[in-house]
Order: sequence, then C-alpha cells, then structure tokens
Amino acid sequence: MDENELFETLIESGVLSAQDDGEVRPSSDFESVVSRYDERIRDETDLGEELRAVDTPSGRVADFVAVADEAPDFVARYLAVRDVAEALGFVESVRVVILLDRFTGSVPPTDGSPEPFLPVAGERLPAMLGVFPVAVVYVWRERCPDCDEMRDALESVFERGHDSVTLLSVYGPDCAEMLEDRYDVVGGPTTLFVVDGTIDSRLQGAHVEEVVEREVDNSLTTAEMRGVR
Repeated sequence: MDENELFETLIESGVLSAQDDGEVRPSSDFESVVSRYDERIRDETDLGEELRAVDTPSGRVADFVAVADEAPDFVARYLAVRDVAEALGFVESVRVVILLDRFTGSVPPTDGSPEPFLPVAGERLPAMLGVFPVAVVYVWRERCPDCDEMRDALESVFERGHDSVTLLSVYGPDCAEMLEDRYDVVGGPTTLFVVDGTIDSRLQGAHVEEVVEREVDNSLTTAEMRGVR
C-alpha cells in the first residue's frame, strides 16, 4: 500500500478527517480513542490483553509491553490505529504511528533517506527497534558525498523490498546525543543492522552493495539462530 492509498484508508476509517480550514488532521474521535488507551496504560491495565484484543502478532506482544515503559504514547497510538483502522496490517499500523507524527510537528528530514526506508524522528527509534525483530537503520547527514553513495547502494539492495527486514532512516544531526549514548553512533553515514533490539553489526561510511547484502544475510542468520521472528 503506497502512501496515498494509506492516507485514503485512514480517512475512510476515521483516523484522519478534513477540517474546516481544509487541512487533514487526526479526527477528534480518533484522538479520544488514543486518550482512552493512554489512560489504560497509565492505570496499569493488562496491556498484554489489550494488545491481543487488537490482533497484535503474538510474538510482538511482549515487545510492546516493554516499549510502553519508555514510550506509552507510541503504544497508545498503535492500539488506537489497530482499533479504528481494522483493515490495516501490523506493519502498516506501526508505520501509521510514525506518519501521524507529522501532525504534531515532529517531521524528520527526508532528503537523504533511501527510497524504501521510512524516515523516523530520533525519539521514535528506540520504540521502533523494540517492536521489529530485524531492522536496518541508516543514519545520514547533509552535504555528505559518502552519505549519497551509501544511499544509492541501499536503494539498489532494497529496491524490490525485503519482507523480513524493517528499513528505517534517521537524520543524525537532529538526535546526535541520543545516537551516541544509545547506539555509539558518532557520525554519518552509519548503517546499523539490528536484531531483537540490539545491534548485530554496523557499517561506517559508504560501502558497495555486496557488503550490505552480506550484512543483511548475517543479521537474518543471527535472528534465525536466536529464534527471533
């Protein structure tokens, strides 16, 4: 589902609505559902039961419970999306949580992001890595020839998609301190290969497609050995 189709689905389901000023924003009904789930999380309702009730994949329930300790708003919005937009699959539902950040002013730069990668704001990265079993994270900066070269390599590797891997990009200068503290990233381009929330390997600087493909294969092997799905 491309972004235009996704937005149409969100409007039809009532997640988004057209306002009097002509702008499209999250509907008041949807925000009420978010608030309800947020209250339940903060009241320490059985979160696992709430997640299963909206058909969260069984293997991801514990991950969301853990993420809720640090990012309850992320989980509340995910639950609301699953509740209101029932036609969306799991991955699309998480993607919508990131897209909804656009309406709160938290819009990450996209110019240097590889085409198949989802740009995320730095503060969302820990939550995203907490709920997806295998991910590639591309950290980039502006006016960086090596970043441009690595972006092209990543686009070539993933141009046909990769169902087993979640692709995320982060504009490094917006969250440099967090990237250094949590992931030991001190510059760009840096490409992280993440399995079950921990860094399996990393590439610093620009690399050819074959090197990227090798690291992806290694991460998938690590995931299989750990029983991560």
